[in-house]
Amino acid sequence: MRVFAAVIIPAVFAGVSAAGSAQPVNRSGESVFQRSYSCHLVNKRDAGLSGSCLDRLLGRAVASDPDFAYSKAFKDFAKRHPRWTRPLLDRFLANPDQLVPGNEMGFFGLDDGEERAAIIAYLAADK
Repeated sequence: MRVFAAVIIPAVFAGVSAAGSAQPVNRSGESVFQRSYSCHLVNKRDAGLSGSCLDRLLGRAVASDPDFAYSKAFKDFAKRHPRWTRPLLDRFLANPDQLVPGNEMGFFGLDDGEERAAIIAYLAADK
C-alpha cells in the first residue's frame, strides 16, 4: 500500500493519472484567479487586502475603487484609458508593467491567453 501511495498520490497532484496520461489543466477563471486572492477582492463584502476590489471590473472606470489609494501611475493611466474593456484588461494581464509603467503591483503578467480569457470572464460575472 505504501508503494501505491508513494507513486499514485504525487502523480495525481502533478496532474498525471496512474496510466501516465496528462490530465487537462483547469482553466476556470476562479481557479486561475486564486493567485490574486492574496491581494485583490472580488466581492465588496471581503475586506483587508492590499489591492483594489475587482468586483464587476469590466466596463468600470479605471482606478475607481473608492476604498483604494491608487498609485500615481494608475491615476495617470486612468486619464488615458477611462474604462476597463476586455482588450485593455487582456493587455494589462499579459504585462502590467508595460501597460502601466511604475505601477506598484507585485504581479508580472500571464503569458497564457486562455488563462487571461478565463480571468476576464470570471471578473465579468456576478459573484
